[in-house]
Amino acid sequence: MDSSRNSVALRLLEFEAVLSEIASKTVSRYGRERVMSLKPFFEDPLLLYKRSSEFENIMRIQGEPPFSVFHDLYVYIEKVNLGYTLIGEELNRCATTMENTCRLKEFFEPLADSSPNVVAVASLLSCERGFIAEVRKKISEEGLVKDQASPVLREIRNELRGLTRNLRNRLDSIMSRYKDGLTDTLVLSRDGRYVLPLSSGKKNEYQGIIHGSSSSGATVYFEPQELISLNDTLKILQSREEEEIRKILRELTFLFQGTFERLGPSLEALGVLDSLYGICRYARKRRGVFIEPSNDRNFVLREARHPLIEDDKVVPITFHMRDGINGVFITGPNTGGKTVAMKTIGLSVLLMLCGLPVLADQTSSIPYFKSIFADIGDEQSIEQSLSTFSSHISRIIDIIKSTDADSLVLLDELGAGTDPVEGAALSIAIIEKLLSTDCRLILTTHLTPIKLYAMEREDVENASVEFDVNTLRPTYRLLMGIPGSSNAIEVSKRLGLPSEIIDKAQRYMDSDARDLEIVIGKLHKERSTLEEERRTLENIKRELESRTREFEEKLSLIKEKRYREVSEEMASLEEKLGRILKEIENSISLSRSERERDKISAVKKLQDLKIQIEKNRSFAVNKNEEIPEVGDTVRLLDGGTEGEVSAIDGDRVIVDSGKITIKVPVSKIRVIGKVNRAVDEVSFEIQSPITSSEIDIRGNYTEDVPILVSDFIQSLRRNGLKQGYIIHGKGTGKLAESVWNYLRKAKGVKNFRIGTTSEGGSGVTVVEV
Repeated sequence: MDSSRNSVALRLLEFEAVLSEIASKTVSRYGRERVMSLKPFFEDPLLLYKRSSEFENIMRIQGEPPFSVFHDLYVYIEKVNLGYTLIGEELNRCATTMENTCRLKEFFEPLADSSPNVVAVASLLSCERGFIAEVRKKISEEGLVKDQASPVLREIRNELRGLTRNLRNRLDSIMSRYKDGLTDTLVLSRDGRYVLPLSSGKKNEYQGIIHGSSSSGATVYFEPQELISLNDTLKILQSREEEEIRKILRELTFLFQGTFERLGPSLEALGVLDSLYGICRYARKRRGVFIEPSNDRNFVLREARHPLIEDDKVVPITFHMRDGINGVFITGPNTGGKTVAMKTIGLSVLLMLCGLPVLADQTSSIPYFKSIFADIGDEQSIEQSLSTFSSHISRIIDIIKSTDADSLVLLDELGAGTDPVEGAALSIAIIEKLLSTDCRLILTTHLTPIKLYAMEREDVENASVEFDVNTLRPTYRLLMGIPGSSNAIEVSKRLGLPSEIIDKAQRYMDSDARDLEIVIGKLHKERSTLEEERRTLENIKRELESRTREFEEKLSLIKEKRYREVSEEMASLEEKLGRILKEIENSISLSRSERERDKISAVKKLQDLKIQIEKNRSFAVNKNEEIPEVGDTVRLLDGGTEGEVSAIDGDRVIVDSGKITIKVPVSKIRVIGKVNRAVDEVSFEIQSPITSSEIDIRGNYTEDVPILVSDFIQSLRRNGLKQGYIIHGKGTGKLAESVWNYLRKAKGVKNFRIGTTSEGGSGVTVVEV
């Protein structure tokens, strides 16, 4: 695709603004520059898609890669190439960046099988451990050269420390001799030499060198004769230290320069990986999806959102251009959202071609377009002194010259800016020329002849933006299959234009145009109703899917709990049976004794063991021999769900378990609690401590608390109750603590507290919803 035309389309669709938002999610200059450099048609879109989708899977399964601090090494590379030596702080930044690059490389290396395209990039990362080790050995965290950086430097600094101590000691004795002439008790330094603040009136009384004076002239900076030799030695050592430091920094800089050949590709790879990191973070925040370029001509966008409109304000659109449809004409009133809809479609294509997240449903499908052309907006060409209309026509001429079967063409308000009749005729001729190239054409217009033309062609489909004539506001929803109405007369009528003017306007309208507007109006009302019903059904579907997931999670927890209970029962049984078998063996051994007393004891023991075995067998055997009755508590053998028998239908029982009612064969349940028939209905209700505002969870596991309390809170809200009582008992306090931990995070809970003495004290938690 011609780069100039490409840049025009990208500019008109505001593609760079989207890139800027994505780039803000990266962590380094390399990632930001990589994102901002992305352009469609310059790289293989399938490869870009694979990288993005693989990276998304890595973040979902492995967690976030170790992206941390990556300094801009290009600045230091340029500095070194100009012949400068890096200072300690700069070398530290280079080493830190390389260390973090090593961590990234180590993170991605094991993922070659599942993410080959991402790991192929990560393999280009250069891990310069030699350079890193040298910098860490010789440069401190503050950027200073360490003593151990070289034997020479260590020796010089040891000498400096000894000499400094000697100087300090000498200064103490010298200052006591000069104390009458000193203006201050501080020891000063001038040009690296220790000096004393001597009164200018005393300067001729002592031997030494004067190194300047204060601004007032009252003090001179005096180097006593006794310090000259020591100061000379100090200067020499300091000079040697500086030279050795420069030598060490030069060596480290040279070592850094030796990495340049590998560092270039490494920083490029780092940019790609950081850009993928930013892209996936953006996708997560905006609920974007990665769409693989399609080789067929089905073009479908479901619930697509414009990326430059905030999530709480954007209205999703659904658009389709099936195989065999080469044109979609979006019509409707001005400021109704036609241009936004078209830009949403164009941006979705551009984002897909760059491996970037499309803000749409995952089931969307976008063809692999090899060029995109656009004419959007009311720009005037000041340089060429062209009007708005002329500017549009000039751009359309360029588009006609370049379009082919792999092109997507976007034309905004075709035919606008000139006489409507002539503009419509010219527009239809342009449309026919473009469609003859087999390109895919999306245009917006409000001209009726173009709407009629679209109805006559099988390869063109009308679409419109919905407009609510009651509120006189656009809804910004895109309706496929029907043209839009300008609504000018209806809007004017609702705004209060006199009825005689409205009637005249309707008479002046062409009868065909008037009939068309009436038909379109009816279609819009019917379609709006259907769309509303569809959206309602979609919401119901999502709610059902959510409820299904919630049920499956709860069922899984119940099964897990039942499995744990069975395992504990089996372990207890095995332990008991093990003890019984051991006692049987002992009894058999005892029965072989020659003593009559031992034989009698063995018989009694065996009889006792027989009774124990019978008890354990009755515990293990399915108690389904008991005939279930209405009101009995039963447990399903398959899954462990517990509930109450609400009805009996032949060989089947109906079991109520919370929100779920199940009809199962009698053979599939076990009676675990019989209803107390001795208590009449009235006394049973009076004696029951549980009402709709109470729940007794004593005897349950702590892991059951979220399920039990969640259902209880929902029950309170359904019944319009503001307060409820959770009875957990005192015990060890673990059950109560689990209740409180859940209530702290639970949605819909306003407050909770321990019960008062009359409410049950610390054995009860009172919750407000």
